[in-house]
Amino acid sequence: MIAIGASLRRRGFEVVISLAEPYAEAAEKAGLIVEPVISRDQFNRLLDRPSMWRPLSGIRAIMREVVAEFLPVHFDVIRRHHRPGETVLVAHPLDFASRTYRDLDSNSPLVSVHLAPSMIVNPHFPPKMSPWWFEVSRPPWAVRTSYYLAEHLLLHPCFLPRLNSFRRSLGLGKVDRPMKSWWMSPDAVVLMYPQWFAPEQTAEFRGKLDERFFHAGFPLSDFAESVVELQASQPIVFTCGTAHHHAHEFFRQAVNVCQTLQRSGVLLTSHPGNLPVYLPSFIQPLGYVSLAGLLQQSAAIVHHGGIGTTSQALAAGVPQLVRPLAYDQFDNATRVEKLGVGCWLRRDREMPALLARILGDDAIRQRCAEFSTKLSGQAGAETAADRILTVCGIEAT
Repeated sequence: MIAIGASLRRRGFEVVISLAEPYAEAAEKAGLIVEPVISRDQFNRLLDRPSMWRPLSGIRAIMREVVAEFLPVHFDVIRRHHRPGETVLVAHPLDFASRTYRDLDSNSPLVSVHLAPSMIVNPHFPPKMSPWWFEVSRPPWAVRTSYYLAEHLLLHPCFLPRLNSFRRSLGLGKVDRPMKSWWMSPDAVVLMYPQWFAPEQTAEFRGKLDERFFHAGFPLSDFAESVVELQASQPIVFTCGTAHHHAHEFFRQAVNVCQTLQRSGVLLTSHPGNLPVYLPSFIQPLGYVSLAGLLQQSAAIVHHGGIGTTSQALAAGVPQLVRPLAYDQFDNATRVEKLGVGCWLRRDREMPALLARILGDDAIRQRCAEFSTKLSGQAGAETAADRILTVCGIEAT
């Protein structure tokens, strides 16, 4: 989102961004007007809970606290900065404040930005949302039923009463199933990944394609220093993402795996408490660094399956071992396997064998090189900015 805002800013537009306070510095450096709606303490308190990294409790916490609790705060930011006839809203699908404002003022265009394919609810091609074998994936009527039950039993109690109460205070009617279709903009939906990453989403079903959808491609922007000093060549990189506070056991196993395979390793974490007290000489700990710069010097990456890390690994052409925990990560792991660029790590004890396999598999390396070539020179954030200007009726430059 910062990358898209920076692209619009370079074209001369004033850009206001609402975000969590830990990301404010990166947005300010990009020249954006920053409005933190989640304080650093609130952000850390939320992520300090181990339940945030479980399939069901994690998404319920997001819907309950981020969507419902901060809805009025975020809406106030929009109202203060809104200029009639000049403002366009660019929002993540869980930004219910922007979606509500679009209902209040139909003259304010809204562009929904989907960062990962799992956000598209399609009963014909459902995303993988859990590690469980019994997750419903067919036929379409059964998938629709599972969506309905998940919404009404798991998600709606977390946020829907507060959302509808807030809408009533604005004189708006209630929404019954917001995650069926309402949460996406009626104006335009920009998909921040290439069409080949999720080809089934543009497949025709029910005899009609949704013309709102537009593939912009991966943004591939990490706003970190690109020069990374490595102590050893071609290490294996291990990360659970910048926001994970409970990865101590994962990094302990990473050290053991490197020792077993006699390979050097890099442990990436923004939280030093995740790291083992003692690290051998063949292990290098790093904080927030440019994945693009690091992966170009690495042999493989073991990661959580976040869409940013997945896309950077594809761009760098390195094999991936994906250890998903929650959210879109299971679906991304499935797509990594389908593309033939890595494996889904379902049991930690299998890490040494699977790592050895992907490191020695020539077919995986060839597929990695092919997709790296496909992504060469692509700029998803710039393409997304072009699309936003098109929605506003402005010619892109």
